[in-house]
Amino acid sequence: MFKVYAGLDLFKGRVARLLRGDPGNPTFYPHSPPHYASRWLSEGADRLHVVDLDAALELGDNMALISELVKSLDAWVQVGGGVRNRERAVALTEAGVSRVIISSLYFQNRAEALNILRLLGRDRVAVGLDCGADGQVRMKGWREKAGISLEEAVEQALSEGFENIVVTDTSRDGTLEGVDRKMLEKMPVKVRGHVVFGGGVSSVDDILTLREMGFAGVIVGKALYEEKIDLKHVRKVLTEADRLNTGGGSL
Repeated sequence: MFKVYAGLDLFKGRVARLLRGDPGNPTFYPHSPPHYASRWLSEGADRLHVVDLDAALELGDNMALISELVKSLDAWVQVGGGVRNRERAVALTEAGVSRVIISSLYFQNRAEALNILRLLGRDRVAVGLDCGADGQVRMKGWREKAGISLEEAVEQALSEGFENIVVTDTSRDGTLEGVDRKMLEKMPVKVRGHVVFGGGVSSVDDILTLREMGFAGVIVGKALYEEKIDLKHVRKVLTEADRLNTGGGSL
């Protein structure tokens, strides 16, 4: 079933957004991570998508904050950013994280990535694929190319036993420009049910587009903090769409 993930990016202990991943000019939001997490869940998000930007950029980490956050919530939470070894992945799951996202590690140490998959199980691990407008996957906080296209990387990860993929459009992340349909259409229909997509999401129409194209879910980030998307309205629209699709509408 299609899931709506509320994005929570942590930078220097605060909730922040980086335009296209650039740490030089962050936008910080006024409330605490627990405040936003509770708010998005109460308004209709199915799950939380937390990214440790400090860890991803090798500037430290927010491990203690993530642990406190997860323990304070009765919610499904996935966490990515800087998961570069088995110890970090295990520490996150022991802290109560529902699913760990590995990205750079998948390309730099495939054996370790597969060890994590075997250790934690398919439902608790996702491969994060950060892709630019050129269709090439990035790693190390989007600073380097991984030498593989998005479509090839998705197919490869699924063939190796991973069942969950998180794709971020780095060219649109934090821009509120809307999703790039051309990027979405390049992904074969048969793999879309394994992919949660984020980057540029700015309207309910973007969310409906992803749902109708068969993707597993959507990550909504900046649009929530800038009040471009109301999760209560999203939930109402998706519920109505489900009702119509199951034949509950009237003539």
